Amino acid sequence: MHGPIMQLGYVVGDLATSVDIWARRTGAGPFIHMPGMTFGGWTYRGAPQAVTLDIAFAQLGDKMIELIEPSGTWPNVYGEAPLQPGECRPHHHAFLVADLDRAAALLDAGPPVTTGRLNEEVELRYYDCRSTLGLFVELITDTASTRDFFVLSERAAAQWDGAAPYLISAESVA
Repeated sequence: MHGPIMQLGYVVGDLATSVDIWARRTGAGPFIHMPGMTFGGWTYRGAPQAVTLDIAFAQLGDKMIELIEPSGTWPNVYGEAPLQPGECRPHHHAFLVADLDRAAALLDAGPPVTTGRLNEEVELRYYDCRSTLGLFVELITDTASTRDFFVLSERAAAQWDGAAPYLISAESVA
């Protein structure tokens, strides 16, 4: 692994409220909205699970901030139950890695809590590292398309004047 933490992930109770709070209080933004995200092969503790994520991404310095409002089956990797509007909880550090199995072995955290696929090339896995690293660790396959996604967020931040709207569609930046 030994690369930089690319993303800091937070679970939220209401995406729009949390985006507004993050943008006004930290200057992160603009947040790129990706509603209704689902992933192929999504599992929780080894069993298939139906979860839909409303996600918003933004840059804060050199880190991507990911806000996640999950819906669907509970419990899941994001918690035992949905959070209340306005609540925000730290969830994960994310790394882009060339070899997920090798990076997982370095974590020494046991089997993944959750797995999913963005497409044929890109897999993601969450490992429970809360007792050793403080949060879950998300490993994401390092490909040109995943790197482009991080660049998209950086480009949006570089062009943003800090004013509302804080939440924009992915199509408006692409």
